[in-house]
Amino acid sequence: MYSKARIAGHPIHPMLVAFPLAFYTTTVMTLLVYIGTREAFWYRFAMVASLAGIATALIAAIPGAIDLRSLPRGSRARKTGLQHAGFNLLATGLFAVTALLLYETWIHRTMVNGEYIFDATVPLALAVVAWVAMVIAGSLGWTLVHVGIKPALVRPDRPSREPELDAPQIHPAREVHTPELPAAIDDLAAHRARRRSAITAPLQRFSDDYPA
Repeated sequence: MYSKARIAGHPIHPMLVAFPLAFYTTTVMTLLVYIGTREAFWYRFAMVASLAGIATALIAAIPGAIDLRSLPRGSRARKTGLQHAGFNLLATGLFAVTALLLYETWIHRTMVNGEYIFDATVPLALAVVAWVAMVIAGSLGWTLVHVGIKPALVRPDRPSREPELDAPQIHPAREVHTPELPAAIDDLAAHRARRRSAITAPLQRFSDDYPA
């Protein structure tokens, strides 16, 4: 079955999920860089990246929810889709808490000895757990890519690995009756014999009328 939310035949949800994936990964990386450098720029970078990841994740969730609702109830694809959505919600919720902590710490920042000092331990721990949940969600979503792009090929005599897809009706081929080879050879030999007798009969009558 094809995705319900698509543009020019291409599913929208797989195209949008790359943005929150990139922003969430950037959040984790910049927090690690901040811990290593203690430069406030990287802390603010992580805050902005987490907010951008949440915004793009919410946008990507709209076509994802449309595709999820279109999956048949009780199918394996729908079960996987629900797990995919659950891990995505978990990741987005944890990154939302991370963004809130980063934002609260940033707006209440104080300068100590000419530089801003932030405690990034808790935000980094939450971001790492959220990133792992996002990776799990992505692996589950990868198994559903075929649902949005191309129907599974199934055979009526073999159980389908995608129970949500019905097996296409296969119309039986028309039977073409061909004569058996020995019968065809006999008919051809009889036809040649009749032609030969039709040619030789006048010659035999001619030889009888005029004996040698």
